[in-house]
Amino acid sequence: MVSFVSSGESDSFPTLAQLTNGGQVWSAIQPTGVAAVIALPTTVAQYSLYNNEDEGGLSYRPLRAFAIATSTPAGLSQFGLVHCVHRNKPAAIPAADIPITSIINRKPRFGAYAGRARIDLALAVEDDFWEPLGYSILNAVTGVGWQADVWLDDQVIIPPGGLWSLGVVASTTTVLTRIGVSWSEEQL
Repeated sequence: MVSFVSSGESDSFPTLAQLTNGGQVWSAIQPTGVAAVIALPTTVAQYSLYNNEDEGGLSYRPLRAFAIATSTPAGLSQFGLVHCVHRNKPAAIPAADIPITSIINRKPRFGAYAGRARIDLALAVEDDFWEPLGYSILNAVTGVGWQADVWLDDQVIIPPGGLWSLGVVASTTTVLTRIGVSWSEEQL
């Protein structure tokens, strides 16, 4: 039998619908807009997802990353997401700047988050290799709601003790955004 797999799908991973229906997909977003940086980040991440599971425990599979503009300047401006998959475990367990009560399940009425993810919103990190994530957003007027939204297609897996960081790079620091992530927690 021949199995055809479309781009971004794998026979070894459950579908997004299966994960969501099973209550395994979670989302969290920064509570307020944060100023973008105008050069690639080096040692401070605006959003870091840390897998605090014990060795051999669940892995986190980021499904989607997004940034929503809460403020943009008058005139032309541009912003985009960048990310970094860190090679080493952090020296200390990152802070939980987004409380677990603010992590929501993508299946309505599923219940409160009981996992071990930690989301730090200003983590000092090693500059392992920051790279663009998706396309930049170009806007010509002052406004809110502009958004960068990237489906990851299994580009990143965060094993227990692993760390993944995101940031927003823009043409000016007056671009304010809220970064968010949706991820699944699976035994891989």
